[in-house]
Amino acid sequence: MVDDKDFWMSLKGLITVLVICCVLFFIGYALTYTAKSPNEAGDAAGLVNGLFSALAFAGVIYAIFLQRNELELQRKELTDTRAEFQIQNETLKRQRFENTFFNMLQLQQQITDNITYSHAYNKENVIYGNNPDTTRFSQVKVDLKGREVFYGAFESVPHEASDGEDYYGMRGLLEKDGMRGYEDNFTPTYFDHYFRHLYRIFKFVATSPLINEEDRYEYASMVRGQLSRYELIWLYYNGLSAYGQEKFKPLIEKFALLKNLRIDMLVEDIEIKNPYTKYAYSHR
Repeated sequence: MVDDKDFWMSLKGLITVLVICCVLFFIGYALTYTAKSPNEAGDAAGLVNGLFSALAFAGVIYAIFLQRNELELQRKELTDTRAEFQIQNETLKRQRFENTFFNMLQLQQQITDNITYSHAYNKENVIYGNNPDTTRFSQVKVDLKGREVFYGAFESVPHEASDGEDYYGMRGLLEKDGMRGYEDNFTPTYFDHYFRHLYRIFKFVATSPLINEEDRYEYASMVRGQLSRYELIWLYYNGLSAYGQEKFKPLIEKFALLKNLRIDMLVEDIEIKNPYTKYAYSHR
């Protein structure tokens, strides 16, 4: 489509060509009419024919320029249309990603809320009376649910170590047996579903073709921001264990998932064969 400015410019050029044609025609006609001999009249007629041939050629050139302008406008419209389509396509891709991402995030929250941990253990009670050396054991049952499982299982619930003694929480077991105690204990299996799905979220963010590289860290940060301090502690040890070292640990480092980890809450003096790189605590 030609806009008003181009239309008037084309019309002005056409009128100019017509005016020149008319002027040259009358000049040629006047020369032919005033010629004194047939030869002069023939020369004048030939001159007029030549001029009109040149004008016809000029008209063809002018038409070509008009067509070129029209093609340029069409090309510009096509480029604008393609750019608009590209923007719409990027918007649709992001919407598709976010629909899946937030559904996965909601499911992760449901998985977290549905985690349950039940544990019964014997508590030693000293009876003071006629025989102060007499002891009695009473059974204590612990029922935890949701995020309180992460705290209770790490800090308070007794875990049996390699020496047969019970130690408070996974912390006590790590202090006694290190990462071997973590990997050999049954407690981490309570979080299997939790960590499998959490891994799938970060894997989806890391590999989805629906977003660009700049957006990946921002979406990963949304997930990281919902992890409690004890979730981060369990994530730390899960990534170092045989369960998560191969697949999950690279994503923990890629997205700096330990950025908000309280280092002072970790167990000290544990021998770690393959520790995290600095990128696990700070984004590149």
